[in-house]
Amino acid sequence: LNLCELLNASSCMPSFALLLASILIDAVAADPNKSLTGNLVRQEPQHQKDERGRGHKRQARVAVSDDGEVHVMLQADSAWNIFEPRRRRSPPPPPKKKKKKKKTLPDALFIDAMTDNCRAVDMTEYSGDDGGLLWSTRRHIYYEGDRGQVRYDSSSPPTGGELMRKGWGTHAVHGDPITGKLYELLDKDKKVLKSKKQFAYIRCLHEANYSDAGVAELGTKIMMGRYLAFVGGGELSVQNKYKKWFLIELGCKGKLQTRDIGKDQNKKHPIGESKGKQGLHACERGQSGGILERDMKNGGRHSVVYPNYPNNRILRRTIPAGNITVLTTVDKMTDACSLSVDYDRSLWYFHGEGAKDKNEALVSCLASMRAPPGPPGAPGMAGVQPGQAAAGRPGSPGPPGHIGHRGHTGPVGDMGKQGLQGIPGSDGEKGPPGAPPPAPKPITNKVSKVTFIGLLGLHSAFLGTVYFVLKLRASAVQKATIDDHEDESH
Repeated sequence: LNLCELLNASSCMPSFALLLASILIDAVAADPNKSLTGNLVRQEPQHQKDERGRGHKRQARVAVSDDGEVHVMLQADSAWNIFEPRRRRSPPPPPKKKKKKKKTLPDALFIDAMTDNCRAVDMTEYSGDDGGLLWSTRRHIYYEGDRGQVRYDSSSPPTGGELMRKGWGTHAVHGDPITGKLYELLDKDKKVLKSKKQFAYIRCLHEANYSDAGVAELGTKIMMGRYLAFVGGGELSVQNKYKKWFLIELGCKGKLQTRDIGKDQNKKHPIGESKGKQGLHACERGQSGGILERDMKNGGRHSVVYPNYPNNRILRRTIPAGNITVLTTVDKMTDACSLSVDYDRSLWYFHGEGAKDKNEALVSCLASMRAPPGPPGAPGMAGVQPGQAAAGRPGSPGPPGHIGHRGHTGPVGDMGKQGLQGIPGSDGEKGPPGAPPPAPKPITNKVSKVTFIGLLGLHSAFLGTVYFVLKLRASAVQKATIDDHEDESH
């Protein structure tokens, strides 16, 4: 062990050697049964003080044990670690930016099948002539007629019809069949959106009285061509004047995420061609509407479902690819310009003039859908407490078990207590007297006078050496004390 290297003191070897020599001399001169100790203190040089800002003492303790072995122990004050370099504190890490939680959409809406198994009621006494859009929530069906806003209870056929608002006029309201929320589309001036206007805002409505429940702004304003809007699963899709499709995440405040998903690729059969082979007929007030689907079995692919009058069909059109599938056909869908679905009751609704032999028919038909959970039903009746079962016959005894494995060796027992001391025996008989000792031999090796004088001189020389070493040691201690006083004065 190199003590000077551990103390980081290249010039400490003379001091260390002097200290160790003085300890060994003390060990020889003093009582050998006592252990001896000594200290070696090293003050850091001035250049190291400047680097660290202040000095730190590093100390070694040397001890001589009873058996003559020398032991060296290192000590360091709490302000400094002599084995490792001083570590600088690293700057604190920058604060982490809070990640915005991604909005989760409601359950996806997708229609597996639509049928022509339909039932209808005549709305004429409430609606008058046909006029605008049809939409629904999870409890009611709404229609905008010439006389005003009509409401029916959701069922097949619809029930409980009434004129909810007389002279309601033209609006652009759509209902999300999944969430049951109502939304009205507004232009840049927050007025009812119409064809060839700029779509800029969405107003949420309370279903009870259609009062304002908040207004949200689109992330990107959309210049409409024909009014085409499709709602479902917390999203709205519209097509602008350049045949581009947009997806909007519905909400009632702030800015709504608005995505351009591309231009419709079916140029041969545009959806906006009223009374076209694959188009969506426009209502008398210019709007058209349907359902927006999200097919989670195909990577969340979007499509729109709408009535195709005068061809009396219901079509699905993927967006923006424009691939078209016929879902069903229904007779006499005259002037059908919008439709909606009812997940809770597996129905779909549309308005058709003359359908099912009704003047202004509100039609409900059976459908099959990938439905989200509906509202919870009423709790069932309490079950009958089961009686106590009778004890059966005891079973036959099982086969004998396998022989167990040999256990592990136990721990060694404790040592027994020490036995009682026995009683001392009686004295033995006295033996016979021994033989007399041999006569002492005469001393023949005498120390001569010259030998005695030589030993005396050697002893005197040894004492003189010891005196000289002790004198040098006292001078060194005195000089070190003077240097320490001078350093303290500086």
